[in-house]
Amino acid sequence: MRALFAALLLTLSSPALTQEAHPLVGTWKLISQQSLVEGEAPQEVFGANPKGYLVATREGRIMVLFTAERRKGGMADAERAALHKSMAAATGKYRVEGNDLIISVDVSWNETWNGTEQRRHIRFDGDRMIADTAPGPSIVHPGKTSVARLVFEREK
Repeated sequence: MRALFAALLLTLSSPALTQEAHPLVGTWKLISQQSLVEGEAPQEVFGANPKGYLVATREGRIMVLFTAERRKGGMADAERAALHKSMAAATGKYRVEGNDLIISVDVSWNETWNGTEQRRHIRFDGDRMIADTAPGPSIVHPGKTSVARLVFEREK
């Protein structure tokens, strides 16, 4: 009987079961992506209707893929560079610490992210999740600091 209780307790406290209960687990559609700079209007870097998904599994893996609206395909170097600039993708193991999502990136569209931890502050509002990056150099306003804000909606 003690062994059965110990096995049950071990099962109930496993990381996979614990993560299954977290509201992050599931499939999320990207609704908007903005660059927020103090004193400036929010910039929709990937347009008003970006495309993308975030998938977080109960086993602790996360995958993200985002693309800008109105992308044009092509195989010439300039076209391929434009495609690269209009997307972001990464995968890795994740953990949640309080309101922070930390992704240990193992594969990414940007090789400099591989082997790093990417931290996002997340909050939930009904079927929406808002994720903010830490403040960093703005790609939209050089010399200024920005926060990237991504808004997702749970896919049903």
